[in-house]
Amino acid sequence: MAGYHPYRRCRAPATRADRGIQLANNMNLLNKPQALEYVRERLDLFNHAETSNPFAGAAWTLHFIEQVAEDSWTFVIPEDRVGGLSLMLLYTEPTTSYRLSAVANYYASLYSPLISSIDGPAERGPVLARLVGQLHDFRPRFAVMNWSPLDRDTGDTANLRRVLSASGWYAKQYDCFGNWYLPCAGISFDDYMKGRDSKLRNTWLRKRKKFERAASGDARLEIVVDPAEVPRAMDAYERVYAKSWKKPEPYGNFVRQWAHICARNNWLRLGVAWLGDLPIAAQFWFTMHGRASIFKLAYDEEYSQLSAGTVLSAHMFSHALDLDQVLEIDYLTGDDAYKQSWMTQRRQRTGILACNPKTPRGLLIGAQELAGRITQRWRVRARRDTRSRASPAT
Repeated sequence: MAGYHPYRRCRAPATRADRGIQLANNMNLLNKPQALEYVRERLDLFNHAETSNPFAGAAWTLHFIEQVAEDSWTFVIPEDRVGGLSLMLLYTEPTTSYRLSAVANYYASLYSPLISSIDGPAERGPVLARLVGQLHDFRPRFAVMNWSPLDRDTGDTANLRRVLSASGWYAKQYDCFGNWYLPCAGISFDDYMKGRDSKLRNTWLRKRKKFERAASGDARLEIVVDPAEVPRAMDAYERVYAKSWKKPEPYGNFVRQWAHICARNNWLRLGVAWLGDLPIAAQFWFTMHGRASIFKLAYDEEYSQLSAGTVLSAHMFSHALDLDQVLEIDYLTGDDAYKQSWMTQRRQRTGILACNPKTPRGLLIGAQELAGRITQRWRVRARRDTRSRASPAT
């Protein structure tokens, strides 16, 4: 039957007896309830992955599936048990059953293509090869697979692209966004601020005094960590967010529920700048495994002259460096200019798009991607040649 996929059978509601489909080669085909149960049964594995990527941990993965995944998704999870347990977390939608995608979106700054109990780089490459082999051998064939955002510089990313190419897929690596971060082991807040450029340092000192004088001295900064305080703090955060320049959240309960999860695990650092009883800036950080991640921030544009966002940022950095004594502070997603003022290092996040030329759709999409790449190179070369001809002779 055209367009038929055997894994559509697994979309009945999950029960203790209904655990989805596991094919002979350890490929799991699960609906949403089954995927949640699958992760819960492997908490240790996902929590191990969390030590290097907070968006690969059990807490985030369960939250993402609960809040973002559609009931119509099929989770496609190849497993490997050679030398330990390893897996890859992907999904497909019924309207595009030929395409596999990473279980991630704009909320996650990093996707781990390999969730594994195996840490050795030499062993992880063969594991990835076996997992990709399962996807390659699946019938009906998948035409397109997409993994993003990936760490461009890790062995897993390099191995994934190499294995795909070796399997005959057209594999294109593309840029997603920059990731600014601060290695800060053993650095105090005072030393950190001394290392910032004079413009940021002077702006912070000047605006801090102005903020402290505002509202007849009733301006204050707060960092909420207590689970009991989360509802009040998130009310303040959402009020600030609604008064900011930012678009409404597409999943209205996602951020609030993540704050509750973080607070229960002692990860939450929810900062609020108050002007009397009015919140005018808010920042949602979470700290785990020695890394502080700056997840969300906003300020009320009506009070932008107070630069409460800058004052609150410094307060959050002080807490992370002097109290939490983190090893790294991560601004997560984007190359916004202000992030470069606070951070010192940049990483590139990339994606890998793989097209299967053994399927008509994969061959077409791969040809379009290759043609686009060739055209882009030609345009760059043409512009370079034009500038060269226009330059005066030396």
